[in-house]
Amino acid sequence: MRHFSFIYDILWKAGFCLPVCVCLCVLSCSDELEHPSRSSRVSFNPSVRYSCLSVSRGAVDTFPGTTVPLTTDDGNGIFLHTSYTDGIVPVPAQAGGDGTSVTRGTPIKGDNMYATFGVSAYAYTGPWNENCHPNFMYDIPVTRSGDSWAPSSDYYWPGETYKTRFFAYAPRGNAAYRLSGQVAGAPTIACTIPADVAEQEDLLVAGTGELDGNSNSVVNLTFQHALTAVKFVCGSDMQPGTVKSVVLRNVCSGGVYNMETGEWSDTGGTASFSQTLDRQTNGTEGDTITFEPQTFMMIPQTLPDSAAVEIVFNDGKIDRTLKASIKNSVWPKGKTVTYRISTSSINWRYILDVTAPKDMEYYGGSQNYSVSSYRENASGVREPVPWNAVYSTDGGITWMPTKPEWLATFTAEGDGGITATSYSVSVCSQTISPQTVRDNAHIRNLQDAPSRGTAGRPYNLSNSNGDRDVENTANCYIVGAPGVYSLPLVYGNAIKEGKPNEPAYRSNKLNNRMLGNFLNHRGDITDPYINNNTGCEAKSAELVWQDAMDLLADVELEGSGESAYVSFSVNKTTIQQGNAVIAVKDAGGTVLWSWHIWVTDRDMTGTKEITNYQGTKYELMPVDLGWCDGGNIIYEARNVKVKFTQGEAGETKIIMISQKRHEEILNGNAPYYQWGRKDPFPPSVGKGSVTNKTWYDAEGKASSLAPKVSAFQTGKGCITDGIQNPAVMNKNMYMTNVFYNLWDASCSANVDQDSRLVKTIYDPTPVGFHLPNRMTFTGFVAGGKAGSNIKGFWDSALHGWYFYCNSRKEETVFFPVLGRRLNNGKVENTKPLQTRWLASAATEALGGVLSFPKKSSGSLNPRHSGYSGEGVVIRAVRE
Repeated sequence: MRHFSFIYDILWKAGFCLPVCVCLCVLSCSDELEHPSRSSRVSFNPSVRYSCLSVSRGAVDTFPGTTVPLTTDDGNGIFLHTSYTDGIVPVPAQAGGDGTSVTRGTPIKGDNMYATFGVSAYAYTGPWNENCHPNFMYDIPVTRSGDSWAPSSDYYWPGETYKTRFFAYAPRGNAAYRLSGQVAGAPTIACTIPADVAEQEDLLVAGTGELDGNSNSVVNLTFQHALTAVKFVCGSDMQPGTVKSVVLRNVCSGGVYNMETGEWSDTGGTASFSQTLDRQTNGTEGDTITFEPQTFMMIPQTLPDSAAVEIVFNDGKIDRTLKASIKNSVWPKGKTVTYRISTSSINWRYILDVTAPKDMEYYGGSQNYSVSSYRENASGVREPVPWNAVYSTDGGITWMPTKPEWLATFTAEGDGGITATSYSVSVCSQTISPQTVRDNAHIRNLQDAPSRGTAGRPYNLSNSNGDRDVENTANCYIVGAPGVYSLPLVYGNAIKEGKPNEPAYRSNKLNNRMLGNFLNHRGDITDPYINNNTGCEAKSAELVWQDAMDLLADVELEGSGESAYVSFSVNKTTIQQGNAVIAVKDAGGTVLWSWHIWVTDRDMTGTKEITNYQGTKYELMPVDLGWCDGGNIIYEARNVKVKFTQGEAGETKIIMISQKRHEEILNGNAPYYQWGRKDPFPPSVGKGSVTNKTWYDAEGKASSLAPKVSAFQTGKGCITDGIQNPAVMNKNMYMTNVFYNLWDASCSANVDQDSRLVKTIYDPTPVGFHLPNRMTFTGFVAGGKAGSNIKGFWDSALHGWYFYCNSRKEETVFFPVLGRRLNNGKVENTKPLQTRWLASAATEALGGVLSFPKKSSGSLNPRHSGYSGEGVVIRAVRE
């Protein structure tokens, strides 16, 4: 095996070099490097990170400030107050006591980077592990030339066969910072802090993740501060005088820094560090005692029991030596520790406490957070201190004063207070993840469809071209693209081909089981337009519920009289298959009417023609009314860090505001209807499950509860109660217990007739469709009557029946098992039969249904009956 020195010689001669003070690491690697082909030269782009913070969700990152007395022989009170600041924060350089400029290795920022840094790099072919050697570069000096940083000799990327890792440090060549040898494993730096503060340089370290050997691009190195900066300033009520010297006594002076883990170990070997200052001060609070070149650069540590601060102070009369124990306090890596000196017991201790809010749900909402910000002195006096906040969406690397858009409300500043003040934070609802869009063809179809309508001119759903004229109305409107839409304030299908459709709301009453004049929310309908009826004047519009988050938005009432309409928007980023109910209300908040909006990319012109037993043909809607195809919907988590800062003292705390991830796992599903009513109720998750599909109320709050139930009146009162309460199920299983003709105005009795029915204003189907009559499905069973000889086959994977469309068995139509919603609101799937409503009633209390088994065998009845109060799925028929 060729060792590094031999390989390095080969690489050097081949012009294979790499520039940046970084080390390359490897999992499972060899110290043998094959001769590479010539590729791009390696160069570097160094930058210096301000902070080394890392905060877990909901946690607060802080080190508490402390106040301790400095003891003197004469008993005069002097206090030492400790505070912590993110990053290694330089203070302005100042002339020395002799009037000359003080220079040395000051804290490093982006604009005063060291002239040289050292880089070690690893090239390997397997996974990285601690057996890897720095076989590519070892402690190679990198310097700046113009806008580029590169080694003095060229290094070239090793090629696609290899992976690479880089480690870098600065300053290079300082005996206090000793790089580990050319041994296996990530590099370490052994550090011994120089006794002379002027020799204590700011140690910077950087490392990359794994890079491809053919990256052929500039290597970005983000340097971090590995030491702790310690400085001194004047506190409040500081007596004028001269700070002659400061000493950090009995602190750990050495340690070993691991460049991969970022941790210090083997800290020990206590020593004392002193410097003569002769710094005159007039006692102004915050006045600098140790300027930038006089900053102590120390090993991060928990201070030993014997650790102390000593200060020699002259008040103009005598020198006093002031001492304070700092044992067990923490000097955190990458932070500045500031000691404030006060000659009065009125030295302020600054307290900033922040309680993070709870994680918020994917559909939005609000939570509370609290802030207390004040200062307290040794006498017990407390005073509020103002605070402000900034935001980070990249894990704390950068901070900005502007909150992210999804953070709807947040109070970013306050006057402070001794007791915690509660504030509200709210977040917007999540958007569908890109992964969901990629995986779901129906969402892609909807998002890619050309947008319809504008805010100034919505697309009129009652017009085949979206124009303003009202052509054909219904209780259900289908939307298949993003856009802005409108619908006129018309009762159901009371307008047909641009004219009043009186047979839809006024029947030729033959007996008491037929409703003559159909009803609105309060009495007889006299005109197709809602606002033209007595006591009916719409004043507002609103969303009632929807089963996909943010499916509809901006529901508004526009205009007046016959020209009034409801408008709403469907956003491209949130569109998916789903159902919604919207309603108009009068000035008192009573619902006057409501409509079902069905968002789908399904083509309703692709009807299925079936032939019943009697030979009559019907065109079935291709899917159940309100059908949504299965598929997982994912809403990814998101979070933002918020840093609170006390403006006066610089105390900081960081919290995380988080919004949870959510995934909905859905099978094909469709909403349920009570017989004779026009409004749908939320589906289950499909495939026979009794679990409710998640639905959202008018405020956007998610729910998986069953709909509310209430005991409606019987007779006409049941109809008006239902209109006024479109989201409430009637728990009276017999519903009106009177009328046969609520969905077919011509139905007077339970008669097997194969004729076209008269669609009513209570029919829940869209324009061009109606409920099936009693004879529609007779072709699904031998003889056209109840029996087990079903004309079709069971699909166990899709959990439903494929029925033959005709006797030739050339085509099929699929009916999935979807259960039913009982009159108590709960979904049920224990009964052996599945059902679909028919337009005609079986009795005053029972609605007509198609019933079929929920497994591969059983009986099918095309003219069965079921309790009118149960929620059942509908398969519509073309008019």
